Amino acid sequence: MATGRTTSKHARVYVDGYDLSGYTRSIGPLLERYDEAGEAALTDGVKGYLPNHGELGVGTLNGLFDNTATSGLHVLATAGAGSRHIVTVAQGIRAAPAIGDPCYAGHFEQAGYVAEPNNGMVFATVPFDKTSAAATTRAYGKPWGVLLNAGTARTGANSATGGPDWGLSTAFGGFMAYHVLASSGALHTATISIDDSADDSTYNALSGATTGSITVTAGVSGIVAVAGTVNRYLRWQLSLGTATSVTFVLSFHRALF
Repeated sequence: MATGRTTSKHARVYVDGYDLSGYTRSIGPLLERYDEAGEAALTDGVKGYLPNHGELGVGTLNGLFDNTATSGLHVLATAGAGSRHIVTVAQGIRAAPAIGDPCYAGHFEQAGYVAEPNNGMVFATVPFDKTSAAATTRAYGKPWGVLLNAGTARTGANSATGGPDWGLSTAFGGFMAYHVLASSGALHTATISIDDSADDSTYNALSGATTGSITVTAGVSGIVAVAGTVNRYLRWQLSLGTATSVTFVLSFHRALF
């Protein structure tokens, strides 16, 4: 992962197993804020507060009209209004997103869809409701996480070390979010999961962080809640069923309390 400043052109947007980056002009704001619950008395010289109700959301996706069957923004947004969607925004640092880069993910309701012409082009606007994060996203707290696979095609198990390093283990679980973009066949199967490690040497399956055996094809996505200890290092893992190649986006989002 590179470090330093970056620009929005290095972001990538995935919705329900489709890469919408090629249609997206902008998305946001990516919200994670909390009401303030006052904890101060009248005579306190310094007033503090505790975080209260949370507000999460991916804001509005502004894009270009495209009516490609199945995967075009117009087709997906027209069918998706009023429904909840798994949305991941991966932010590359001075380049396309890579393993270890930050990403924002959750389960959000699409509040509407508008397509209108302007200056000879047709623009699409897809707002998401900022109050509609599904229970998994709310319960496990942190929509910001780390990218474990950046839409790369994988053909077997992962034995690599050097996974993203959180710096220490955490004890409150989190959630994994995944999008399958392509595979070797429409009815082929595989299992996507996450390994963790305390020392970046010995990796084991992270308990609960697995899709189980699923049909891997474009348009397949999910969020899986994980409880308990998550060691400091993480990596993607893939177990092939009938598939010989799977292209997917995978991220993990730790709960910190």
